[in-house]
Amino acid sequence: MAETVPNNFVPALRYHWLTKVYDWVLKNVFPEKQIKEDLIQLAHLLPGQNILDFGVGTATLSIIAYKSQPAAHFHGIDVDKAILEIATKKVATEKAVIELRQYDGQALPYRNDMFDTIISSLVFHHLYTEGKTKSLAELFRVLKPGGRLIIADFGKARSTYTKIAFGLFRRFDGEYNTRINAQGLLPKCIQDAGFKSVVELNHYNTVVGTITLIEATKE
Repeated sequence: MAETVPNNFVPALRYHWLTKVYDWVLKNVFPEKQIKEDLIQLAHLLPGQNILDFGVGTATLSIIAYKSQPAAHFHGIDVDKAILEIATKKVATEKAVIELRQYDGQALPYRNDMFDTIISSLVFHHLYTEGKTKSLAELFRVLKPGGRLIIADFGKARSTYTKIAFGLFRRFDGEYNTRINAQGLLPKCIQDAGFKSVVELNHYNTVVGTITLIEATKE
């Protein structure tokens, strides 16, 4: 029997009413700071570069990136209006210069070959398989030749504990949208979108599953 794929997006914590506690949950459940700082360190951001944070959420990753290289140009995009309102307040509080935009989850509102680097954290497990494919195609389009894509998201479990933990988490967050992640197929999806040199750089075992850092390039 074919699955019914919901048309609406999956909010940061599955339910809209939990969005306001998203930052608290990540801070207390994940090694969030370590993962995001590792991601930014691997990005090797340079002055003058255009950087896109895809699925910017509450802008934690973008703010870390901005503080590491304030001479770069930062853009953050998300489909969730409520979470962007939180991001806007955080960016203002931190006095960061980050252009935040909302979009409809379809075509990204950026020109071809615009960004030197694209970063993304804990976004792709929220997207249904079709959404993963469409989003990766759009990211490939807006990334410059020679540019890099760096993603932190759930990957195939690296231990018995994380396999069980992610299985339970999937019941909460959605089994359809997390299937590709659970099977360890996100790198293949990235490669199928046209990216080259797709590499899993690091793995973090957390209380709800294994987070994987993935790097890819547009040649």
